Formats: sequence, structure tokens, C-alpha cells
Amino acid sequence: MAALHERNGCALQGAVALLQAVDGVVPVLHANAGCGAALGRGRPLPSTALLEKQVVFGGTSRLREQLKNAVQVQAGTLFGVLAGCVPEVIGDDVPAMLKEAREQRFPAFSVAVPGFGGHGWSGHAAAARALLEHSTLAAPSPEAVPADVNLLGLVPGLDPDWEADLDEVAAVLAEAGLAARRLAGEGTAAWQAAARSRASLVLSPWGETAADWLEREHRVLRVDLGWRPVGSADAALLLERLGEALALDDARVQAAAARLHARQRRALQAAAERGWLAALPERFAVAAPSATAVGLVRFLAGTLGLEPAAVVVTDQPPPERRPALEAAAGVPLHYGAGSDEVAALLAAAGFDVLLASALEAPVAAAAGVPLVEVATPLARRPLVRSHAGVRGALALVEDLLAAPASRR
Repeated sequence: MAALHERNGCALQGAVALLQAVDGVVPVLHANAGCGAALGRGRPLPSTALLEKQVVFGGTSRLREQLKNAVQVQAGTLFGVLAGCVPEVIGDDVPAMLKEAREQRFPAFSVAVPGFGGHGWSGHAAAARALLEHSTLAAPSPEAVPADVNLLGLVPGLDPDWEADLDEVAAVLAEAGLAARRLAGEGTAAWQAAARSRASLVLSPWGETAADWLEREHRVLRVDLGWRPVGSADAALLLERLGEALALDDARVQAAAARLHARQRRALQAAAERGWLAALPERFAVAAPSATAVGLVRFLAGTLGLEPAAVVVTDQPPPERRPALEAAAGVPLHYGAGSDEVAALLAAAGFDVLLASALEAPVAAAAGVPLVEVATPLARRPLVRSHAGVRGALALVEDLLAAPASRR
């Protein structure tokens, strides 16, 4: 993920990662050969592999050929053509070519995601909306499991624990009897049925585009949290907001919140009785995407009482979203993406532990403090680890306690 852009990737990367995370969707790159080689990540990734000839004379005929080949050799029910930098620069009319393909009954859609047009987060947002627009044109599949709430804003490929995080958020909803539609990690049937959900829960700025479209076109209520919920306080807030939007029984919502609070309280009390919590660091710093950074700060400062020394947001959220993020965090937020920029923002702060990506390992080493990896790119190998919900919050406490004590 860090090969092209060290932290946030390019728009094409974000779009590829989303489509690869949806069962039944085959991404088809309309881009130069280097993009296909860099983004395949060991998976077959059909690509037009544009060369100088196509740059001069146009690449639509090459795309037509590649799409026909992909349909023949790739197992998929939907083909997403992702137009990168070259076709956008030379002006290939990809939508017209895809209209022709659909007239010939090729199940395909397209989205323009040139690398120069944005980072991986914005590419994810564009691809999610395009996938929804195309999917909801079809009749809902009988395979779709009924669900109440779409989960939007956790980003495959950039949120390192997105699958486990979605599971934890879904578990929080289940406490109140709500069924979650994860979308990322599910199949095309789930995306076709997204317009029948009662609400869309926005978990980061990068879920807003899809949620807005569903609300405008299909009257699916948009419910904002805006960050990844960490701990029982945020889980209860999430349920409260959904309860208000969906007119749920208040007693039912409060009972669910009480169970979450009790579960977390029992675990933290047991840790305190053993003297473990006394070993937690007093001051922490965070360098992470907005949804991750805000959720961590709210739990570490609001629940555990630790002191935030510096918080750097690395995913470059839209300026109009920043006041809401800062209000939710309750502390000043700094914004930076490049390693040198992030290091400079952290340099003046004194902290006992750094929650960040593997790119910040030199910063942690220079400060003589442990690094807990919470953001892409990682040196650790994530499988089912999450810091979302109550279980994720307790896992975060474990990670802090397990950080090398000799470096505190």
C-alpha cells in the first residue's frame, strides 16, 4: 500500500481495494501497465496496460478488448472499470464505451479515479457511490439478508482492521436488535439491497458521499457518527443516534447501552484490582486517519483519563468536516500526511506512547517510547484485531499494557 503513496495511496488504489473486497465484483483497470503491476497484490487484476500507442490514438478499443477477455476468464457477476490517470488525460470516453458494453449485456460500470485526482480515501468514496448507483438499478437479489443499517466509511486497504471493525460495530448494533449491512466484505446482493435499509451509519468522512446518495435517491436515513466508536461510551452514543433516527423504543436502547457499559466496567475493574491499569502510560500521541484518531482520543482521554499530548490527523479530511471532528475529539487536531510533516507535528510534544503507523517508528524510537500500530502501513500482520466497540477498546488496553515497558 505504501509503494505509490506512502500513507494514503492514490484514488485508483482506494477504488481497487474496495472492489476487491466485494464478492462477485471484478475490477478492470483502464490504466498504464505500471498501475496494474503495483496494485495486483498477488491477485489476478485485469488491466488494459496502456502503452504509447493508446496514449496517442486512444484506449477505448483496448478497453473493449480487455473487458471481453475479463468476462470470459474471470468469475464475477459485475465488472467495475476503473479509469486511471492516462485515460483521463487523453480524454477516453469510458462511459460511452461502457454503455455500449451494457447494451451487449455485459454487467459493467465505470468510475473515474485518476491518481492525480485524489488519495485512496476519496477513491474509495467515489467507487462506493458508483457501485451503489449501478447495483441498485437491478432488482434486489433474493440472496440478500434483511438488514436495518448500512455501515459506510470504513475503508478496505487503508483502515487496516476494517473487517474486524465492521464485525464489532455490527455487534454493537445487535445489542439493540439492529441488523447491520456491512457492504464491504459482502457480495453484490448486499449492495443491491442497500437501498432497502432503514438507515446508513456514517463512520468517517469517506462514507458521506454514498450515504448522501442513498438518502437523496432512496430515502435511506443518513445517521452520522463520523468516527470509529471505541469503548462503551461511543457505542452507547451510536445506539442513541440510531434510536432517535429510527424511533426505536428508548428502553430497548438504554438497556443495550447498559449491557455494554457493564461489560466494559467489569473488565476494567478486574484489571484495576490486579494493578494493571497503573502501568498505563500517562501521556499519549496519535497520528492516524480522522475516524481512528477521534475514536482513540475519546476513549483514552474520556474513559481512561490519559492525557493527549498531540493528535495528528493523516487522511486529509475535507475542510468543512474538520470542525465537527475537532468538536468530537475535544482536543486540538493537527493535519499532515507526509512522514516528515507528521514527525514535525509530533516533535514538540512529550508523550509516553505513540499510536500511529509503521511510518512513525523512527519518531517513537527518537522519543524513546513504544509504538502501538493503529494505522496503515503496518509492520504487524492484522487478521482479526480490532479497536472498535467494547471488545476492541479492551484489546487496545491490552496493546498499551503489552507495549515494551523498557522503553517507557
